[in-house]
Amino acid sequence: MCNLSKPIGKIIVLLTVCLFSRPAEAKYSGGTGEPDDPYQIATAADLIALGETPADYDKHFILTADIDLDPNLPGRKVFDRAVIAPDVNDMNYRFDGTAFTGVFDGKGHSISRLTIVGTSYLGLFGWVHWGEVRHLGVADVKVIGSSADYVGGLVGSNCGAVTECYSTGAVSGTDQWSSYIGGLVGQNWDGSVTRCYSTGTVNGAGYYVGGLVGQNWDGSVTCCYSTGTVNGAWFVGGLVGSGSPSSVMYSVWDVETSGLSGSAGGVVLNTAEMMDPYMLGLNGFANDPNWVLDAGRDYPRLAWEGTPGQIIPAPHIDWLEGQGTAEIPYRIDTADQLILLGKASILWDKHFVLDTDVDLDPNLPNRQVFGQALINNFTGVFDGNDHKISNLTIAGLRYLGLFGQLYSSAEVKDLGVVDVNIISSGGVAGGIAGINSGSITVSYSTGTVNGWGSDFGGLVGSSSGSITTSYSTGMVSSTGRSVGGLVGSNNGSITTSYSTGTVNGAWIVGGFVGYNYSGSITTSYSTGAVNGSMGIDFGGLVGLMGQGAVVTGSFWDIETSGKATSRGGTGKTTAEMQMQGTFTDAGWDFVGETANGTEDIWWIDEGKDYPRLWWEKVEERISELEN
Repeated sequence: MCNLSKPIGKIIVLLTVCLFSRPAEAKYSGGTGEPDDPYQIATAADLIALGETPADYDKHFILTADIDLDPNLPGRKVFDRAVIAPDVNDMNYRFDGTAFTGVFDGKGHSISRLTIVGTSYLGLFGWVHWGEVRHLGVADVKVIGSSADYVGGLVGSNCGAVTECYSTGAVSGTDQWSSYIGGLVGQNWDGSVTRCYSTGTVNGAGYYVGGLVGQNWDGSVTCCYSTGTVNGAWFVGGLVGSGSPSSVMYSVWDVETSGLSGSAGGVVLNTAEMMDPYMLGLNGFANDPNWVLDAGRDYPRLAWEGTPGQIIPAPHIDWLEGQGTAEIPYRIDTADQLILLGKASILWDKHFVLDTDVDLDPNLPNRQVFGQALINNFTGVFDGNDHKISNLTIAGLRYLGLFGQLYSSAEVKDLGVVDVNIISSGGVAGGIAGINSGSITVSYSTGTVNGWGSDFGGLVGSSSGSITTSYSTGMVSSTGRSVGGLVGSNNGSITTSYSTGTVNGAWIVGGFVGYNYSGSITTSYSTGAVNGSMGIDFGGLVGLMGQGAVVTGSFWDIETSGKATSRGGTGKTTAEMQMQGTFTDAGWDFVGETANGTEDIWWIDEGKDYPRLWWEKVEERISELEN
């Protein structure tokens, strides 16, 4: 029985103490959201509550159990937008603080059977901005976007870091204008995707569609892969739909399961190669404890998944003689070696020497029509050794050529690329390189470079590096702009070089350079016919000059080009273009004269031909100029 004689004041005090000293109600399944005490997500209810609490998007979270979001289970649903950081149907959404900026660590767990049917910014996360998602799998997802942009299995738009994650299931954008559709990430915008993979089907009725990432815009994709079937209308890639190949490192995709031989970055492998430790080792997956491989039976898996497999060993380079150094370069003797080099991205910073002519005719055994540049990102030295690579055939998207991109440290010399046939559906294409930021010397290309888009050149699509004593005779045609006989657009230096091929484009078309944006052209010439379908910014030598661009001592043939004007250079008749005096008066260094130097860069069969570079063996320089 209660003691009713207890003083009332004391009872009130005790009740007050009890009420105000109760522990605060736990949020989610525990934690405080701080780095050392993250919120714990253990149930579907926790995850849904997180999505409905934007104030927590800057906090730290860990997943403490696998979560099944099957919409047929109690408390689940078909989502009409992303679970976390969804689209608020406002373009200012990207800047209004509702993106996920915290850290979500899956701790090796998965979220399965997520189903979304919505508009834009779809995935488990709609938008990650300066945040991080790691050690997480999304399995058997079904994400459908209508009138959609930024659709991914895990993240719609990533401006943060996605690390050691995977996605399986199906991702699609059904509207014809849908864009940025990826198996894992829709758009990687200045973010990073590292050690991740996607195996799901990706369908986009519109553009920027990729097996892993739809568009990689100033972001990085490193040590990743994808295997899912990919379909789209424009800018579609097995791994990445659109973006610069230079931002995709040590990453691969399955050409057989994806149905695509091209990508905006990465190395294309077949299914057997995707399960081969040697081929994976050639592409940066070796000696990484975060990956394991059950060789010959499965694709690589993240170590935290706990699947059977071993760490991938480092490959021994026994198919090339040499050491890949400046002193002892790797020697290329066969077409098979060159093709394998295109699948060995860990070697793209080494030194090589071509020891024989190589024929890549796709009609020959073990050859092919390539879906992208043979070597995507090259930082090493490739010495053609006065040999040639012939019949390279590419039908792909962007950044096409023998090399997709030559970095500032790259050097290509003494190389001929003969009878190339490049068809681009996105632009930035040239016989030797799509983009040149390095140096090309004593090299040439012949054949055809054509397609849709901008920055098409016979030798290089877009150059910010140096091109010296080189030439192109190939025909260049594009439905777009910045089209040139040697270079499409130039921000670098071009010296003592020439082009003779026909050039066709819409606008900004030049016989030598389409758009000399901020570069220099010195002692060079062109003779090819120039056609600009829009009649805007086209010229015999240069179509358009940017501020600060210069042209010095350079010429074009006003008769063969069909153009009496140019944004730079001096027009001459065919007869004048075949007279040595035209060029020596402008300071050109010819054989047999010393007033302009003693390097003997040029020679001419006067009255019969245009100037030629001395290293060209035109009937042994017309029998050494008729003795």
